[in-house]
Amino acid sequence: MGIFFSILSPAIFGINNCIDKFLLQKHNISPVVISIYGGVFAFIFGLILLVVTGFFPIDVKSLLIIVTSGFLTTIYLLPYYKALFLDEASNVIPLFQFCPIFVLVMSFIFLHESLSIMQYIGCIIIILAGFLLSVDKLSGKIFKLRKSFFYMLLSSFLIASALVLYKFSVQTIPFWNTLPYEGFGIALGGLAIFLFKNNKKAFLEETRGFKKRVFVFMTINEIVYIISRYTGYFAISLISVGIVSILSGFQPLFVLLYGIILSLWFPKIMKETINKRVLFQKFMSIILMFFGLYFIFS
Repeated sequence: MGIFFSILSPAIFGINNCIDKFLLQKHNISPVVISIYGGVFAFIFGLILLVVTGFFPIDVKSLLIIVTSGFLTTIYLLPYYKALFLDEASNVIPLFQFCPIFVLVMSFIFLHESLSIMQYIGCIIIILAGFLLSVDKLSGKIFKLRKSFFYMLLSSFLIASALVLYKFSVQTIPFWNTLPYEGFGIALGGLAIFLFKNNKKAFLEETRGFKKRVFVFMTINEIVYIISRYTGYFAISLISVGIVSILSGFQPLFVLLYGIILSLWFPKIMKETINKRVLFQKFMSIILMFFGLYFIFS
């Protein structure tokens, strides 16, 4: 069951990526605005969940761990945006594959989680396949030591820390009772981004001219993101956080599939580059992914 939800989460998150791309390209909405709106939405949804699930008494230490997990889930965007500002997206996105590596190391040190040799081999294969799926063109420039590279290392480390912290908290607190506080943490992260430099002014100026349908699209986007996030957290509550993180590497596969479908039947919504070289690289990456899955299951 944990494996199923681990793969379902990136499948849903892939939809979120497509909506993000639609909002960024078709409506010129900045990533900062989407992040801040997500923080507001997370706070409201957290309050609703708190009413529905009821108050669950937790100690201050556990509360801080859950809130910090949510906070890091949003704050990782700051170094990520900085990396995108300094470098091309094709050189930045593949570096997110450092995240599962950090998770494996930290879960081993702090959670005492360990996998079999075969599972570690499978993890390495899936990380490699996820990298190949994410990159548009293989180039040594991606791993060149530059400012954007280190910003992406920091961003990946923050995401990994959020996942490990959540796993630590869900070991002692029921799954549904962790979610309201995690949402409050995300809201704090959104507030931090809102107050960072000139983001407050940019957010207020940009949202002032939004049409009603833009807010509808953004709300749908956040609902999809929440479902994806909660699905991933539920998987973490069932199995190793390292395995869940590794299987999130299937996300580029789902984004590719959605992109091809939209490009063929709904090109006005999204148009992906589809040629023989790209498709061959992606196809080989997909084969590698399922090969890695075989090692994990064996």
